[in-house]
Amino acid sequence: MTDNPYAPPQATNGTTSGDTRLSPPLWNPSAAVAWCLLFGIIFGSWIHMKNWQMLGQPAKAAASKRWLIGSTLLFLVSFTLAFAMPESGPVGTFNFFFGFAVIIAWYFISARDQIRFVATTYGKNYQHRSWGTPLLYGLLVIIGVGVVGAIAGIVAAVANRAA
Repeated sequence: MTDNPYAPPQATNGTTSGDTRLSPPLWNPSAAVAWCLLFGIIFGSWIHMKNWQMLGQPAKAAASKRWLIGSTLLFLVSFTLAFAMPESGPVGTFNFFFGFAVIIAWYFISARDQIRFVATTYGKNYQHRSWGTPLLYGLLVIIGVGVVGAIAGIVAAVANRAA
């Protein structure tokens, strides 16, 4: 018997039975990594944190939460630098490449573990959660960041004209 209450039952031939009702509802962890290319690591680390919680893995969920907090702080620093030094093209280039490097590091340090765990434990036989809500939230966050950026840009332009 396994400690994981959602571990799939073994069929007599040693393979899983294919009964997805016994698995927790999960977002595809590989798809979460792919969505990071559009929405950033904050999105993927949140998805992986929620998956680990559903899998009954609190230590791994806590590790994903640390990635979530760290990536949020990095985003805030990056966003602030972009407005603090708008004339500096290298800041934008650095932010892009640094952000991409962080996603790669996250994949190899954290995300790959969940991908392997789900593949080994369930294969494709698990309840797949719908991506509708998280993708909508991701889109709303991107729009919100754009609006905040536009407002900050307008405020900065007005302040520069007044000075």
